[in-house]
Amino acid sequence: MSDGYGVDLEALRAAERGIVNTIRELREAGYHGQERSGQTVIMWKLDVSESGHQVITDDLDTFLDRLRWWIRGLIAGTEEIVQGLADTRSTYEKVEEDITKTVKSLMDMTFGNPLGNQAPPAEAPR
Repeated sequence: MSDGYGVDLEALRAAERGIVNTIRELREAGYHGQERSGQTVIMWKLDVSESGHQVITDDLDTFLDRLRWWIRGLIAGTEEIVQGLADTRSTYEKVEEDITKTVKSLMDMTFGNPLGNQAPPAEAPR
């Protein structure tokens, strides 16, 4: 039987960091100023002397152009996912903080000093 549901904030934070690090590596592999363009894959192009045949070179060029657009979309989409993870984590942290404050306040009102924050009366001298 389940105790209910819960959100592992540390897992959300780890997922967020992992995605950010992966995207950073993709960007760092690209040309300066074109980190979001997917230009990294252009470095993999081959000319006819390297591939041995024009058809291979042309097909590789077509594949790399499609891959470049895919990477570009991946980077843009992933930034949205990371922002969503960060927003979700922040929301859960805020709710957790608010619930803790509310429960603490309720406990203070229920079991705390009935005079509030006032000090109890001093004992009479003997």
